[in-house]
Parts: sequence; structure tokens; C-alpha cells
Amino acid sequence: MIILFSLVGGIVFGAHRALKMVFFANPAYALRIVEVNTDGELPRDGVLRATSISEGINIFSINLAAIEDRIRGLPQVEEANVNRVLPDKLRITIHERSPVAWIASADANKAGFNYDAAYLVDQRGIVLKPKASAPEYMTLPVIIGVDPASVVVGQAIDQDAVKAALELIRDCGEVLQSRFQISTINIAKDYALLVTDKQGSTVTFGLDEPVPQLRRLGLLLSYCEQNSRDLQSANLMAERNIPVVFHEPPPPADVPLPAEAQPAVSPSAASPADHALSPNRQGRKPVRASGQKNTHKKTNSAQANLLNG
Repeated sequence: MIILFSLVGGIVFGAHRALKMVFFANPAYALRIVEVNTDGELPRDGVLRATSISEGINIFSINLAAIEDRIRGLPQVEEANVNRVLPDKLRITIHERSPVAWIASADANKAGFNYDAAYLVDQRGIVLKPKASAPEYMTLPVIIGVDPASVVVGQAIDQDAVKAALELIRDCGEVLQSRFQISTINIAKDYALLVTDKQGSTVTFGLDEPVPQLRRLGLLLSYCEQNSRDLQSANLMAERNIPVVFHEPPPPADVPLPAEAQPAVSPSAASPADHALSPNRQGRKPVRASGQKNTHKKTNSAQANLLNG
């Protein structure tokens, strides 16, 4: 029995030593190449600093899971995978976070927005700091009214209104495609999202269930397209009798009247002010010439009964 244990121990010791010589002490498996692949703009040097690995160490001594966790700790990184490529290469594959919106405090506005000092958020609300001015992100919507105290790079913003705004941005692209392009979302009110699009329309959404509200907006946009109307504002929080305001179409250009259509007033019998009026009996309102229109019209407001139900 003693001889058997000694034999087994010798085999284990020999196997361990052989394994060490073949893999861990073999210079052929010294790390020489670190390949970094990313779908964004994360610099290679920043990734290597996060890994804390150095060239020349044995490739089998590297804890791949620990390296992946360090890379995922970078604010821009959503997912990371690290693999050995024998004999001497480490391959790092990174999926970076995709910004979907800018965030701004309550006193901000899109016209005077300072992009250089602003932050971005991805779909999960993780705060990102763009490099330089990030011109490729200039067309993203701006979420206005975010509490500055809740903004920490690399961490999610824990505000219900921000989460609702991000959900609306995601669903808007799926439901309406490019028919309604969000420019700003004001979350200053705790119970609603005040949204403006790139055409200047203002639409109020409730915080919950954005898809049914977007579908109602789609019906309203179809009505506008079919009737040549321009949407000014709408409140989609109401499921029925949605309050809608349309822009009044511009009046046609005034066409000068031909000479025979001018009012027949004798210059000698009328004061200069009377030349603009046709003759009227006392007590009746003056009649405008056919080419003159009252351009001081109020904006047309209506309850959108077409969206009932």
C-alpha cells in the first residue's frame, strides 16, 4: 500500500512538473501580441491599461474572467470577451455602449446647448462622457430637466422620468420610424414628458405605456398628411378626445384689383382715409375689397375626434 501511494504521488508530481515545463515555463507561450477589437472609438492604450497585463507573461497564467471584468469597468464598455489564441496571442473583443440621447439640466435649451460640457446616455441610462465635441452625436435628442446630482459617468441615472424618456426614444423609432423625429424631451414635470420634434411640434406624453400613445400620434400624423395640416401641439395623455392644435395655413398673397374693380369714390367727395373703403350706408360695417383678407386669425384648435377609441 505504501508503495502504491508513493507511486501515485510520483506520477502526480511528475505530471505537474511536465505540465509546467510544457505550458507554464515554455517560452513559446509567452504573451507577445494583444489584439483589441472594438465596435466604437475606445483607444487601445486605454484598454491595455485597464487589463494590467504586460508583454512576456505566460499566456496560461492570465485570468481571462478577471481581465473581462476590468474592461467592463470602463464606462464606454457594455460587453467584453477575452480569448487565448495559441501560442502567444490574446484577443480582446469589445462591444461599446451606443449613446441614444444627451442629458441636460432644467435650465438648458436646444438652441444654446453646450455639447462640449454635456453628457450622453445609452439605452440603459448609463452616463457617458464623449470625447471632444462628438459631431456624430449632434442629432441625438436632448433630455432636459435631469438632476445634475444624479449624473455619474459610468453609472445609470435612477430617475423614473429619464427611464420613461429613454423608453419613448426607443419605441418612437420602432413605431413611427422617421415620421416623428424627437428633438427634445422635457422631464421637468413629474407626470408627463413634453416632447418637441424637429418640425417644431409639441406633444405631451404620459410616463407609462408609450407605444399606445405613439400609435395615436401615428393616426394624428396620418390625418395631417391626408388633409394638408401642420401639427402644432397635442396631448396624448388623453385616450379619447385628444386636444389638438393645428398651425393655420399662411394666407395667400394679396392680388391687386384691376382698375374696373376699384371702389367708385370721387376724390373730391372723400377724405384720404375713405379711399380704402367702399361706400356704405351709415351704421353698416365697411366692406373689404375682394383682394383684402384679415390675416389676424387665431390658431385653429380642435378636439381630435378622429382618434376616439
